[in-house]
Amino acid sequence: MKNNNFILGTKRSFPIIIGYIPVAITFGILCKGMNLPLIYVFLSSFVLYSGAAQFMLVGFMASGMSLFGIAISIFLLNTRLFLMSASISIAIDKLNSYCFPFFGWLLTDESFSVLSFNKDKIDTQFAFGVEIPPYFAWGIFSIVGFYIGEFLPKFVNLAMSMGLLGLFVALLVPNVKKNMIIIKVILISGIIYAIVHYLGVFTSGWNIVFSIIISSILGVFLIGDNELKD
Repeated sequence: MKNNNFILGTKRSFPIIIGYIPVAITFGILCKGMNLPLIYVFLSSFVLYSGAAQFMLVGFMASGMSLFGIAISIFLLNTRLFLMSASISIAIDKLNSYCFPFFGWLLTDESFSVLSFNKDKIDTQFAFGVEIPPYFAWGIFSIVGFYIGEFLPKFVNLAMSMGLLGLFVALLVPNVKKNMIIIKVILISGIIYAIVHYLGVFTSGWNIVFSIIISSILGVFLIGDNELKD
């Protein structure tokens, strides 16, 4: 039965894998276009394993941001995963407690969504069936993208950075349409970053960290007030 649950979880992960493949290839090509060695692609995909954080990592490295600043920024970006892990672990009592660290490490926005809609089926085997295949798909196709980048013209590799911007816009616009509060948070974030950047209060990279912290705090109050009114 447990093996069947793992297979069932694997089947549920197919849509995640299909979505990961083109994005992972794009990440690999982007790394190659920025002349980052293969070890960066391997470690970021198989150890960090966070799509948005990995793209952020590449951009920050290209800008010359300090490693400590990069680590703080990525930590802030991924704090949502603490809440996701807690939500799943509290709701489900059939997960092996010894597996919690690995379960949390492999958890992504997409796998959380799948697990949330299948809470009645979740046990340790099912959870890892959902999480493990996308993990390897992401890592493998990131490396595939890196090698594809070797055969692409240089201008195509450089253009991937614009493609990344388009990806973020595509993810952002639907959410903006649903809630006007998000527009306010975006505008506030831009204004705070512009002020901090032009004042030169912080060294390179730390202005981004400061802007993320302040914008997140203000966003919590704005969104919270909006929900209370609803």
